[in-house]
Order: sequence, then C-alpha cells, then structure tokens
Amino acid sequence: MFGDNLKKNKAFSGILTIGVGNVAGGAITSLFWLFLAGILGTETYGQLSYFLAIMGITSVAASFGGPFTMQVYVSKGLKIEAALYFISIITSLIGAIILFFMFEDIGLSLLVITTSVLNLYLVELLGKKLFSKHSKIYIFQKLLFVTLSLLFFSVIGFEGILIGFALSNFVFSKHVVNILRKEKINFNIIKEKKKIIFSNYLSNLVSTTRNHIDELLTVPLFGLSLLGNYFLALQIIGLMYILPSLVVKYTLTEDSRGNSTLKVKGITILSSIIVSILGALILPELLPIFLPEFTETVLLIPILCFAPIPRAITLMLMSSFLAKEKNFHIPIGHLISIGIMVIGIFISFQLSSEIGIAYSYVLGISGSAIYLSIISWRKKILKI
Repeated sequence: MFGDNLKKNKAFSGILTIGVGNVAGGAITSLFWLFLAGILGTETYGQLSYFLAIMGITSVAASFGGPFTMQVYVSKGLKIEAALYFISIITSLIGAIILFFMFEDIGLSLLVITTSVLNLYLVELLGKKLFSKHSKIYIFQKLLFVTLSLLFFSVIGFEGILIGFALSNFVFSKHVVNILRKEKINFNIIKEKKKIIFSNYLSNLVSTTRNHIDELLTVPLFGLSLLGNYFLALQIIGLMYILPSLVVKYTLTEDSRGNSTLKVKGITILSSIIVSILGALILPELLPIFLPEFTETVLLIPILCFAPIPRAITLMLMSSFLAKEKNFHIPIGHLISIGIMVIGIFISFQLSSEIGIAYSYVLGISGSAIYLSIISWRKKILKI
C-alpha cells in the first residue's frame, strides 16, 4: 500500500523520474573524471579543470536568458523556445571564436557552442514536464560523452577529451533544428520579459562564475598540481550535489505552477546534512587507497564535504524566488559567494595555506545561503 501511495504521489513520481537520469548521468560523469585522474596525473588533470572552468563560464555567458528563463516560461506556456535558441546559438558562436584565438583549441570552442544549447534543451524538457524523456536524453548524452572522449583521447591524446565531450552534446540537434524551422522566433516576448530575463541571465552567469572562480585563481596562485587535487575533490563533492540539484529541477516547475514543495525541500536539506557528515568521516580514509598520488585531496575533502548543506539551502530558496519572478536577490547572493571566495583564496595565498582554498569555498557557498535565507524570512514577515 505504501508503495502504491508513493507511485500515485506526483512529487515523488516527478523527482524519481528526474532522479534516475540525474543520478545515473551524474555518476557516469563523476566516475569518468575520477578515472581520468588516475591516468592523467595531477598537473594534466589540473589543466583539464582549467579548460572546463573557462568553458563553463563562456557557455553560460553565451546562453541568452539562461536555463532558468527557459524552464520557468515554458512551464507557464509561453512560446519562447525559438527566440532563446536562436540568440544563444549566435552568442555562443561569438564566444567560441574568441576562445579559439586565445587558446587555439578547437575542442574547447566547439564545447562552448554545444553546451550552451544542450543546457537550454534539457531544461525545456523539464519545463514541459517531459521528465522521462529528459532522463533518457541525459543518460544517453553522458554515455556518449564517455565513449567519444575515450575514443578521441586514445587517438590524439589530451585534446581529444574536449572534442569527444563537445560531439556528445549534439543530441539536441534534431529538436533544435525543428524548433527553429517550425516555430516563429518571437522577439516580442523577449522585450516584454526583458527585466526578468536579464535578471535570470545575470544570476546564472554570476552563479557559474562563483562555481569556477576558485579554479581560475588557483592556477596562477598555487599551480596546476594543486588545482588537479582540488578538482578531484570537487568531483567527489559533485556526487553529493546530485540530490539537491535534481530536486530543484522538479520544484522549479512545481513552484512556477503555484504548487507546494515545502516538504520536499525540507527532506532534501536534511538528506544533504546526513550525506555531508558521512562523507567527512569516510572519504579521507578511502582516497589514499584508490588515488595515492592525490595526497592534497585528502586534506581538502573533509572540509569540502560540508558544502552540500548550504548548497542545498541555496537551491531550494532559488526555486521559490525564480518561480515568483522575484529573483533580484539571487545574483546578489552569488556575488557575496564570489567575494568571500576571492578574499579567502588571496588570504590563503598570503599565508601559504593550500587548505584555505577549501575553507574559502565552503564559506562562500554558506554566505549565499545565509543571505537568501534572511531575504526569504523578511519577505514572509513583510508579506511581499
């Protein structure tokens, strides 16, 4: 009976469907990055992290409006898909050309274009509540990513990893081409919603910058070897982010439709607390056994394990703010995170404390969570 009730529960069913794809896809990606750590070594692994950080920021900068804009307005029935795809393709091409002249890496440039469009496609599916299709596409793309990256890596070396990654993202191609051919590119919606779209875009850009600013600063201050250790730790932490990341994909659609998600969010935060504590206790014992070369990761991981708690709080609050189109405070929260991280990393450099990078990361994520929590509480008090 309990199982039957769960199957009938829309929240559980939606999260489960998204979760299968996100857990499987996230696990495939993280395990692949962990596998590469064992064969690339700390410095080359750090170089890979550096390129991925540059790609991450550039692809988001090129994704006009950002994924949240696509999901929220598609959920509300607005025909905004064609306009967002068209503009994002143009802007990502510009970004890719700039990066090619800077780094002369075709894989990096191609990855910027395909990642920008793929991210929009995946959230479009969520906005339309095509949860099952989203999971299938997500898992297929990850399997294709691993297969092609290994294939090109074996043939041309390090550069092949990014090329394989980029080619795997073309799973969106047929859908996007059909959208652009069959639907009118309505720029009037963009004009009508320009303030909200710009706010969403800025929030996503600042959020992504926050996610990668530590990696970009680590290279000139501490070197590629430490970045390799730090990136490995972040991949492990990324596995802990899977639950809140998949839940917010469900809650954003439900919040946008005016449905209650309070219980789901509470369970998600509690689960993140449990996972963080277990990770901090267990992972430092396991890492030296499987990856003995990454000695500094063992020092970083017990601290970084507590990042999923404020991360979960931030994502749950973001869902509510975005759904109500009161999202001005989200980029402010991200800016607070960036400020804390940057200051912390520079202080760590002055003190020659490599472990300080981990503290800076956790404190930065916590700063955003605290700020958004205060704003959310005040809005309830003032009934805004």
